[in-house]
Formats: sequence, C-alpha cells, structure tokens
Amino acid sequence: MQPDSAVFSILFNCVISLLLSTSGTSAQPATYAVVIGISDYEAFSYRTGDLRFADRDARQVAAFLQSPLGGRVPASNMRVLTNRQATASAIGQAMLLFRKAKPTDRIMLYFSGHGTADSFAPADARSVNDLKRLSHQTIKAAFRASKASTKLCIADACLSGGMTNPTAVASTFGQSAAPHADESGAIALLLASRSTQVAIESRQLAGGTFTHYLLRGLSGRADRNADRIVTIRELHQYVSQRVKQATNGKQTPIFYGRFPDNLPLTYI
Repeated sequence: MQPDSAVFSILFNCVISLLLSTSGTSAQPATYAVVIGISDYEAFSYRTGDLRFADRDARQVAAFLQSPLGGRVPASNMRVLTNRQATASAIGQAMLLFRKAKPTDRIMLYFSGHGTADSFAPADARSVNDLKRLSHQTIKAAFRASKASTKLCIADACLSGGMTNPTAVASTFGQSAAPHADESGAIALLLASRSTQVAIESRQLAGGTFTHYLLRGLSGRADRNADRIVTIRELHQYVSQRVKQATNGKQTPIFYGRFPDNLPLTYI
C-alpha cells in the first residue's frame, strides 16, 4: 500500500529536520566533584586544633559549582562531606565517583582542613597511620583511575604544596609534570600554600584566605582581559597576588601540574 504523497512528504521532511538538528550535537562534558571541609575533628577541640571555617568553605564551593557560573553541576555528580562525615573511609568511597567520568569530562577534588607535607587529615585521624589513609598518593591514585581529560585538585590546607613532588606527580599521571601542555588533557593542582607554609583562616573574611579569593576569582574578578572567560593562568595571577597581600607574604599559593595556560575554568 502506498502512502498519500502529501503525508509522505510531510513525514519525510520532519525526519530530515530531526536528523539535521541532532547530527551536530554531542553530549556536553560533565563535572564530577568531591568537596570536603573539616573544621571539627574527632581528636581535637577548638582549643587543641579544630578549625573555624573549613566546613563553611566547602559549602560555599559546593554552592558555586551548582550555580550558573560553576556549571550547574547536578547533586548526583557531587559528594559533599563536612566535619565528622569526612572520615577516611567516606572520602575514599566518595572518590569512586570519579570513575564515572568519560574522557571528555572533568573531575574535581576540593579539600579544606588540616594537612601535612604528604597527606590531608580526615576527620577521624588520630595517628600517623590514620593520616596515611588520605595521603597525597591515595588521592592521586583516585585521579589516575578516572578517564576524565581534565582533573583538578584544590586544597586549602597547611603544607599543601607538598603535593608538587615532581616524582610523585609524574609517576601518578604517566608523564612528567610541566606547567604547559597540549589540549588533550590537563592535570592541575591548585594549592593554598607552599610545602613549608600554613594556610591561614581569616576572621575578617570568615573563611580560608585562599578559598575566599579562589571563589572571587572564578566568579569573574580574575578575568584580566575581559573576554568573559577565566583561565587557569588568570586565576593563578589573581589568587596569588591577593593571598600574598592579605597574609603579608606569609602564604604563597601554588598552581602546578600539566595544563595549557588558557585552560578555561569558568565562563562569565
């Protein structure tokens, strides 16, 4: 049975239009983020080592990621752990989220809390062995297990610059770490301080100095050439200058890894 020619023509045109409208589209890159902020540690009290604002900083980072500027990251693509939720086991479980990422996607770990030269302190850390459960190598291994093309580690923690050990970075990511790379992939460590420095909390800012200026920069303050794109180079220039000024030179942020200077982080 032959269809009516007019009806056939309409159906044919509809099918062609649908094919043309979808053939040039592809899935948008996704972001998978684990956000951690620990002010209240099991082994400490406010007088003996607890922090003031780390959990607040983490919530602000999570809120930014869910905003239009942060890319509207859905809750299903995020794990947010604060204070005593952020045990070593819970953090390890949360980082399994990175394995969902496809090669075109981006993963991000944000940590605010106590740190040592080779590890971050989970909420349940009570000994040196407990610290090893969240060593820098553990975090880098979680990154290595992800297929994402862009990997960001942001740490607002004392001594966080210890992550820039060139041997460790190279062995983790399969090639030598360098400040520049082609567009095929990027690894970036955005760290609050050098390996010998503390990361300073500010009562005036009601947060970590590094995180405060990081979020301001990502929100547009770092866009030096006013092209409505904040690149990693622009962010580094803005954050480094502001943090040094705010801390009277006591804290020097470090951006390290394998990435192009024009790697876009936010679109304004």
